[in-house]
Amino acid sequence: MRRTSGLSLLILIFVSLCLITFSLLSVSESRADQALGEKMAARTTTYYEANTKANQLLSKIDAQLANYLRLFSSDASSTPESSYYDSCRQIADVIPEVSWDTDTHTVSFAIAITESQQLAVVLAVDFPKKDTDTLYHITTWKIVNTQDWAVDTSMKLLRTDMPESET
Repeated sequence: MRRTSGLSLLILIFVSLCLITFSLLSVSESRADQALGEKMAARTTTYYEANTKANQLLSKIDAQLANYLRLFSSDASSTPESSYYDSCRQIADVIPEVSWDTDTHTVSFAIAITESQQLAVVLAVDFPKKDTDTLYHITTWKIVNTQDWAVDTSMKLLRTDMPESET
């Protein structure tokens, strides 16, 4: 009868345990990656929905500014630029989602992305000198946090919610 030391059996058990551990780690990592991917997809979807709403509102603003320019062109005024900006002041009455700043001649609005973020847009309205000039240029198109971010630095090291019988 031949006696073996069992070294090959120990190596086989060790390799099997390593393979099982690595496979469990891979499954755990893939689940975490899937959850992160789903969160990122939802976040991207909400951002582009807000971006689409902002572009639709931008289209309304563009049409309204072109309308003011047409009305202004038919009116022979001695101060064309100030008359144009005076008529642009009414844009907040026509499109309630926007606000007009008389000092800087800007139109601004914000579209909600999440409860704590919004897409802020500011347009500087320009008086066109030529037919090929634009009616505005975008000065701000960015995501703004609407709530302060509070860092949670607490660490629960001692469990205090256990019943009396378990302690």
